[in-house]
Amino acid sequence: MWVMKLKLESKNQFLGRMAIKHKVSMTGYPLSYYKDNKWVYLIQCGFMFGNEKNKKQLYKDIKKQPELVELEVKNDFALLVTKQPLFTEPVWNPKIIRPMPVVINHREKKHTWHLASFDKKILMEVYKFAKKYLGVEMLKFKEEKISNISITHLLPELTEKQKHAMGLAIQYGYYDYPKKIELEKLAKIMKISYSTFQAHLRKAEGRIVPQIYKEL
Repeated sequence: MWVMKLKLESKNQFLGRMAIKHKVSMTGYPLSYYKDNKWVYLIQCGFMFGNEKNKKQLYKDIKKQPELVELEVKNDFALLVTKQPLFTEPVWNPKIIRPMPVVINHREKKHTWHLASFDKKILMEVYKFAKKYLGVEMLKFKEEKISNISITHLLPELTEKQKHAMGLAIQYGYYDYPKKIELEKLAKIMKISYSTFQAHLRKAEGRIVPQIYKEL
């Protein structure tokens, strides 16, 4: 299996522009696509991370954009259909496997794509397209075996405060190595005490980790 990891300029992509504008990070998957003689229609799903006010403004704004065809939102999970020019079709080749979701980091203003295929040429076509249109940096391209696939449905239901705490932790790099922020600063951002923030985050982690391992 050939595996490729790319980092791209978010400003060159529809959801990336929305993420930067409203300071909301996103992660999700393209599920499938169809086309007519004018457009490629991409069906996507994913989660939003950020300030509640910012997320509401993003949902309101995205509905006004000509690229949007359909949008359904429940809590922080969204299903949407967007339309893109026909020349983008190489990116959505059904022979491409996506081992991990797309990550849109609004602070870095970058997308991260993880792609895999048994056909090396297909991935090279994606890279050529991204180099021409999207402002790309290749982080990895090699032949290796995939050991796992990340699936969004493993995330359990969390309370609003638990989601907010975990969203901030992800957004500001608490889970990065090395950590980019400490819990005390995250608590200040959420405007709650350190102990309360820690409790919300630990409860969220306590629900997510066992849920994931039940699927193993």
